[in-house]
Order: sequence, then C-alpha cells, then structure tokens
Amino acid sequence: MALVNAFSSLSIAAPAKAAGLGFKKAVAAFVPAPAARVSASRAVFTVEAKQNKKARTIQSRNERLYNKMRKSEITTRMKKVFLKATALGAQEACSEEEIGDLEKLISEATKAVDKAIAKGVLHKNTGARRKSRMSKYKQDLRRSKGLLTA
Repeated sequence: MALVNAFSSLSIAAPAKAAGLGFKKAVAAFVPAPAARVSASRAVFTVEAKQNKKARTIQSRNERLYNKMRKSEITTRMKKVFLKATALGAQEACSEEEIGDLEKLISEATKAVDKAIAKGVLHKNTGARRKSRMSKYKQDLRRSKGLLTA
C-alpha cells in the first residue's frame, strides 16, 4: 500500500497488486503504456508483477517436500544396512550368503544416494561419505568374521 501512496503523488496509476513487491522490483516492473495512451504532460504506466510470489512459494514448498522425501528414503535404507550389519556382527558365525543380503541392501542404498546426488538433493561429497560409511560397515564385518580375502 505504501508503494501505491508513493506513486500517487507522481500521478501514476498503480494497482494494489504491486504492494509488497519492494521498490526496486516494482519500478523495474513498470512498462510504459502504448503510444496512443501517452500524453505529453504525463505518462501512464501500468504495474505488471513479473513474479507471482504465491506460485513461487508453492513451487519451493513442493521442491522442499520432494527433497525431504529423497533424504528420508536414504536415511531409511542406510538404517537397514546398519541394523543388518550389527545383527550379523552379533551372531557367532555368518555365511557369504548373509553378507550377500547385506550387499544387496548396500546396493539399494547406494542407488538412492546416487539419484539424490544427480537431482541435486545431496552434495557429491556428502553422498560419497555416506556410501563409504556403508562399505566400511561391510568390510569391518567381513574382517571380524574372517571372511575377508586379500
């Protein structure tokens, strides 16, 4: 509303839609009317907001939820890997078959991490750190069970 009051002294018509845009953006959004409507004494301007703030907030909200969904999926898959590795570590002995199941979980989690990196949800170093952490659990398990072949 303050923007409308500021321009009223200049005898420029500004609709209420321009309120809240900020002075620089509102001034940049002014477009001169067609030549037929411009008189020598004053120019008639119309305000056209270049950005629809409401649409932008909906878009950012959707992107945030999408990113949150991806991160949650990664966290869940990593927890499954860690729980499986801990359970196998607590057993007296484990076979290559059981470690194969763990490798399958790691593969699924790695795929989710790589997708998140490709979409820009995670930074590549964060993704590498998470994948390394899962591999370390598997290597430590193999080492402790005597299944590591050099």
